[in-house]
Amino acid sequence: MNKHRWNKWELLAANGIAAIFLGALAIFIPSTALLTVVKYFGIVILLLAVGILAGTITNIRNHNPYALDLTGAIVLLVLGFLLTFYSQNTIEIFVIITGSWAILLGIAQLIFAFNVDPDMNSKNTLLINSIISIVFGIILLYNPFKSAEILVVLTGILAIWVGIILVMIAIKMKRFFNQLKDI
Repeated sequence: MNKHRWNKWELLAANGIAAIFLGALAIFIPSTALLTVVKYFGIVILLLAVGILAGTITNIRNHNPYALDLTGAIVLLVLGFLLTFYSQNTIEIFVIITGSWAILLGIAQLIFAFNVDPDMNSKNTLLINSIISIVFGIILLYNPFKSAEILVVLTGILAIWVGIILVMIAIKMKRFFNQLKDI
């Protein structure tokens, strides 16, 4: 087994710690600082994209597969650029897209719920979920910037959760690779 190719627990742990840090910022920074947080998040994404791009260049030089890494780096560069330099517009566009998507998804679920066999147990669940999706979408479209602040807090909670999971997986990976060395 190629040790350098599979032993990536350090990177996983660093991503977990970064996710926890960014999640905490998203939760505890006052709502008036949303644009600042988004700009810093954009800078972090730009730095991550540069790191992935450097790894991609190394893969190209070593004749390793690189297409997926290159694609990810380009997407992250564009996203980081938009978040850093067009924060207000990017936030509002993201919230409008999310709100529209939620409304369309809710309408599709509503249509599906009325076309489902009445004996199925999932009809009520579909009806409730479709109504929640439509209401959520309308709330997002009503005031995109305030909705964005709420989404940032929810994303922060999710980021902390994912960060903790990533750190736990990294610790388990480290133990696993240490056991492999002993064999």
